[in-house]
Amino acid sequence: MPGRGVAGWVRDGRVVEEDVVSYQAGLEGEARLRVTVEFGEAPGELGVNWSPESATAAHMKLEYARIFLVALRAEAERTYVELVDGHPWASVRLPEALAAGEYAIEVDGYGGASWGDGRLDARGRSASFTVTASAASGRE
Repeated sequence: MPGRGVAGWVRDGRVVEEDVVSYQAGLEGEARLRVTVEFGEAPGELGVNWSPESATAAHMKLEYARIFLVALRAEAERTYVELVDGHPWASVRLPEALAAGEYAIEVDGYGGASWGDGRLDARGRSASFTVTASAASGRE
């Protein structure tokens, strides 16, 4: 069943766009995350933040999160970026060989003691953003 997530992205410290994003939730019963992406000072650098979307899930403590870069093509392709332990934010770098196009960041949250135990507790996706070929490599 498709899920819905509110997402936004931030540039220069302010929200530039908010959008409602539909995506395939993948598992029944997990909470939805609000995911925001902030462009860093260096090309190819992103700040990623996430929080529970609903008040009923606000009490949820996520111990681990896995961050993925999603290529928004005909068939969305997820690429693992980073594992985050104990806090709802991360600074990540885009892969240097990243092709230009539309992308989003997806966060899978785990409340258990081990992210590898297969129990996905929360998921969210950011609004889409455009990457130019030079943005990922750091070339201007």
